[in-house]
Amino acid sequence: MRRYWLINLTCVILSAGFLFGTARVWRGESEVNYEAELGVMKNEVENVKIKMENKDDAVLPLQYLLPVPFTSQAPEKNWDQPWQDACEEAAVLMLDAYHKGYGLSPLFAKDEILKMIDAEEKLGWGTSIEIEKVKGLVERFVSLDHSITPSPHHARIVENPTVEDIKKFIANGQPVLVVADGKVLPNSHFRNGGPVYHALIIRGYTGTEFITNDPGTQFGRGFKYKYEDLLNAVHDWNGGDVKNGKRVVLVVE
Repeated sequence: MRRYWLINLTCVILSAGFLFGTARVWRGESEVNYEAELGVMKNEVENVKIKMENKDDAVLPLQYLLPVPFTSQAPEKNWDQPWQDACEEAAVLMLDAYHKGYGLSPLFAKDEILKMIDAEEKLGWGTSIEIEKVKGLVERFVSLDHSITPSPHHARIVENPTVEDIKKFIANGQPVLVVADGKVLPNSHFRNGGPVYHALIIRGYTGTEFITNDPGTQFGRGFKYKYEDLLNAVHDWNGGDVKNGKRVVLVVE
């Protein structure tokens, strides 16, 4: 009996060792596969950039998605002022987080948005700002240490963008900041028919839709809009006459 007990114990130990070794191999393969996927994604972006630099009629991927961190304009779910009108600041913060490679926790996002709002108040900009001032936020108010000092970012305003224009920016690794008539945007999460003026980030596309980070809702990460629906809503602040504002977007170079 003792002999059989020792044999059984030995089998149990060997089986446990085998399972542990298998788990380690699986985990190692998973990590390798994950790294490989990241490498493939990076190579795809680089290849697309090269194609776009060398060919005007570059063939774009059928779908593309950039890893842009998300925050709502009300990081702590408090939609009172100033958070009701903080979409521009939230959009700028998401752009900055993407280009510098950091994450966005609710507390950190809250502090950074408040810094931008404080700077705007000192400049007398008001609660809603046109795209030229959004460009100023990108270039001057968001720096490597997140303080209100000049930044190495260079932002470009693009007028009358097409679907192809936006897809090219995305495939080239450049999220697109959109200013829009929020009353026209078909987002079921908006209250009271949506904001009069809104800002969001386009971070990807499918065959029929733009994939966005929309700060106007807690459910805005990866929110999808049909191409036509989003482009129809694109309008600058225009002194409050948003419906007649210019059709403009912004990208960081």
